[in-house]
Amino acid sequence: MNTGKQFFTALEALRGIAAIMVMFLHTGGTLGPLPANISYLGVDFFFLLSGVVLANSYEKPLLAGEISPAGFLLQRIIRLYPLYLLSLPIGLLSYALQFGLEPLAGLLPRALLFIPNPNPEGPFPLNGPSWSLFFELWAGLLFALVLIRLSFRTVLTIVLGAACITTYGASIGGNFDIGHQPGYLGFGFSRVLFSFSLGICLCRLHNVGKPTAANGNMTGLLVCGCLILITNIPASAFLGFPYFDLFICLVIFPAIVWVAMRTTQTGFIEMIFRWLGRLSYPIYILHGPIFSLLDSLRRRGFDLPASPAAGMVVVMAIFIVAGIATVCFDEPVRKKLKMMVSPNPPSTAPQSVG
Repeated sequence: MNTGKQFFTALEALRGIAAIMVMFLHTGGTLGPLPANISYLGVDFFFLLSGVVLANSYEKPLLAGEISPAGFLLQRIIRLYPLYLLSLPIGLLSYALQFGLEPLAGLLPRALLFIPNPNPEGPFPLNGPSWSLFFELWAGLLFALVLIRLSFRTVLTIVLGAACITTYGASIGGNFDIGHQPGYLGFGFSRVLFSFSLGICLCRLHNVGKPTAANGNMTGLLVCGCLILITNIPASAFLGFPYFDLFICLVIFPAIVWVAMRTTQTGFIEMIFRWLGRLSYPIYILHGPIFSLLDSLRRRGFDLPASPAAGMVVVMAIFIVAGIATVCFDEPVRKKLKMMVSPNPPSTAPQSVG
């Protein structure tokens, strides 16, 4: 299948940095007390990248009938599910240490089928960050069935409508960090639809001009630095003023992605950027259960150190585990699964985190 797609190396790096920033948000005290920042918007950045990447890779093949919506959804499940399954035993152990074995009988089937749980621990207590994957799968299905057939103007209208709904929810919750709490699950749909559809619009705009990508090692580093700086803004600075989060998601994040899409990287920078992309999803999907397990052990009386030095050891261990999981498990398993469902699968595009 010839999709005519491009490989945006800088987007890979941005995806990896967003995953790392979200990981630091969920350290659970392992690094000691850290002031909360707005790195929760990293999830909105993931949704934006997903819209760009999936539109770039699959919009034309879906419209041409080269791949069916069911086949597309199967590709998404193959991309996301293996590492998610790998994370579940860690989450099971963590949850059992806190609440015992009895609740697992009801939690595990829901976790395996990606069905949210209506309980105070969140919709996916075995792997907290996986809530975004649930919404991303729904966004992908909507993309394959509906969004690809809509005009640019209609998709942009959806963006603005979803932005208004999300901002309303954020005005109640205090900021855009909504969609994964009890009572706010419905806003998760508007949150993903907002940024995901905006990503589709960005991709279509980019493809209209077909700009020649410039060699931009320095530009790539600059946009990565901008993302780090933005996600480190203290959350308390704009708590209760959701329009700041709206501005970041509607203006700043698309501008960063737009610049990144118009550059290419070479040499050592390209290698680093590609590795950040390869590690982004493993870091995102594995860090939550690992930090949760450490917290459960502390609650059980284990005297685990909680300091910046000890925390960085854990962070580095997560990087190593993510690399091993990528090379030795995720990529080989996905390759075999793709060969099973399609002897001649399409070439792999940069993938979203969640």
